[in-house]
Amino acid sequence: MLRPDLIQKMVWMGSERVWVFKDPLSRAFSYFNDQEREILVLADGKRTVAQIALECNRRFAPQFLSVDSIIRFLADARRKGLLLVDGCGVPNAMNRSDTHRPWWKNPLAIRVPGVNPDRVLNSISHHLGFILSPIAFLLAVFLMLVALVVVVVNFGNLSIHLAGAAAGMQAGTGLLILVGVLSITKVMHELAHAIACIRFGGECREIGLMFLVGVPCLYCDVSDAWMLPRRWQRILISAAGMLAELTLASVATLIWAFTLDGPIRDICVTVMLVCSVTTILFNGNPLLRYDGYYMLSDLTGIPNLSAEAKGILREWFQCFLWSKPTIMDSGFSIRNVLLAGYGILSGTYRIVIFALIMLIFYQYAELHEMGDLVGVLVLLAMGCFFLSVVRTVMMPPKSHAGYRHYSIRRPVIFMSLLTAGVILVGLVPLPRTTTAHMMIQPADAKTVFVTNGGRLVKSVDNGSVVEAGQMIATLVNESVELELAQARGHVDLLEVQLSGLKRRRLANREAGLQIPVIERSLKEARKEKQLRELLAGQLVLNAPRDGKVFAADKRMKPVEDEREPEYWFGTPLDDGNVGAWFEEGTAVCLVGDPIGREAVLFVPQQDVELIRQGQRVHLLLDDHAEGEVRGRVSEISVSPTKDIPPALQRNGMLEASGAMFDTKPFYEVRVLVEPTASPLPVRLTGKARVSVENASIFHRIARFVLDAFA
Repeated sequence: MLRPDLIQKMVWMGSERVWVFKDPLSRAFSYFNDQEREILVLADGKRTVAQIALECNRRFAPQFLSVDSIIRFLADARRKGLLLVDGCGVPNAMNRSDTHRPWWKNPLAIRVPGVNPDRVLNSISHHLGFILSPIAFLLAVFLMLVALVVVVVNFGNLSIHLAGAAAGMQAGTGLLILVGVLSITKVMHELAHAIACIRFGGECREIGLMFLVGVPCLYCDVSDAWMLPRRWQRILISAAGMLAELTLASVATLIWAFTLDGPIRDICVTVMLVCSVTTILFNGNPLLRYDGYYMLSDLTGIPNLSAEAKGILREWFQCFLWSKPTIMDSGFSIRNVLLAGYGILSGTYRIVIFALIMLIFYQYAELHEMGDLVGVLVLLAMGCFFLSVVRTVMMPPKSHAGYRHYSIRRPVIFMSLLTAGVILVGLVPLPRTTTAHMMIQPADAKTVFVTNGGRLVKSVDNGSVVEAGQMIATLVNESVELELAQARGHVDLLEVQLSGLKRRRLANREAGLQIPVIERSLKEARKEKQLRELLAGQLVLNAPRDGKVFAADKRMKPVEDEREPEYWFGTPLDDGNVGAWFEEGTAVCLVGDPIGREAVLFVPQQDVELIRQGQRVHLLLDDHAEGEVRGRVSEISVSPTKDIPPALQRNGMLEASGAMFDTKPFYEVRVLVEPTASPLPVRLTGKARVSVENASIFHRIARFVLDAFA
């Protein structure tokens, strides 16, 4: 029998009258025509199926319904939870725990159970009801037209700004702006739906948090709009969110046109991109089950548009695959052909969107060295989905009119071709990339190190242009100078002694015998003097090549009460460091090409074997206007490096402990960066994505498994 707690209401969809059944437990809606609704009403727990069929055929003559067709319809209604079935003497109603769809069935849009917002939304709708007035609608349309003119006039500048914003969205501040804008715009989108629904007499049953592709957003359940009798009201409720986003994009466009470059302009261009792209590709697109889909469903008068299209395609395919003699029962009417075409377009578009989202996730995971893992998980998810589709399609159709014999020739051929196709796709080499942390430095740069500790006396300024051999910095070390003076005095003393002995050797035989001893001592003293002069010469740091002086890595300024005497901070060549002590091994500066830049990549050992000279590299820069620049691999080190830049260590990108170097060594890979509009700042950090040799899906899975268990 039909559940007595169901809510029924008649609405018009196009020229068709449709009965809407609302389930108060599952909060689901079902749609039936007059004949289907009559079957459910006749299911009162007393009539048999044969009696229901007889009564329906009497009321809807000359149409004829068979008992089998009514049984299939009632079975479908039971699966939807609309019937109470007395299986063991006790009616079985739907459990409350089964009313919500599991989150894992739609992982791209995970809903957290929300609250009933009636009181708050009623107040908001009372104060903001004017936004649904005709004057407000005309004003919004006028604003959109003005924004469109602004976009057309400034299309060149806007496209450049959009390209920079899109590149910056992959990391750093740009990514934070994108997440913030997406969350706020979706809140406005959902509130527009809720206000419109309440304004037209509907009810917003729930409001809560939803993670849309991982981004926290608001969601409002306005499915009660389907109970409204007027079609234009339902369509306007479905369109309210898109109108709100387009209006917001129009306002952002005008602000962008009348402001200078800066954070506000970056936020505006992000709002324009998010509101327009998401509205066109997602919300307004009828191929996805979002606002555009429900508007098309209402316009065509087909409440279960997607389900009907899938059902027709499944039936046709099963009839063809199993050589079912009742293929014409599905009906090749114009309506069914159009629905089948919609189903094909919708399925193809959803696959493309899913692939693009998974590609974005994969690239983001690659930046965090988890690309292989995410790739395998995506393939497993796609495999499970594919197997479920195959199981549904390959299921033999139910017998009709006693027909129970099916030919398995076509299913075997289909599965063979499908398996061959999967194997072929798995063996085709596909583009592959590997990622590594990197730092920008001048092209052909040479580092100037302190080889003998001392106090800074004078130096050139950061940014100076020098020639090879020119003085960069001069240090002083009292102990070195003292030892040099002692060595020189010792040599002078021995030379005087040797000269006196040579004058007296003819008159004094003992003087002649001492000459060889003094000569040997003098020789050793001169070597000691040369060594001390060399050490003293190392206190003068000279340029190793022609080029520009670039500051070395900064040292943080110490707390005043913790400051040690002669402690240097900032960059070594800062004016405030005159008189400070520089320990041996300190990197003073870089001397390199004033304009050309190269990136130094720190590649893990398991990935360096994939890199070859000449491979293209995409550099994703942290917090920089360029966003992404390109280059090519120019040099690969043959031995591991232990010189990890402090900037990468401070940012937590790489660990530099001795144990880490022993277990996970890194190799330096140099990349020559293509010229940019302005030279990139030295020591800028980021991620590099290297386009390595193509590899098949099977090869990548095997490599991931080997690396995981190595």
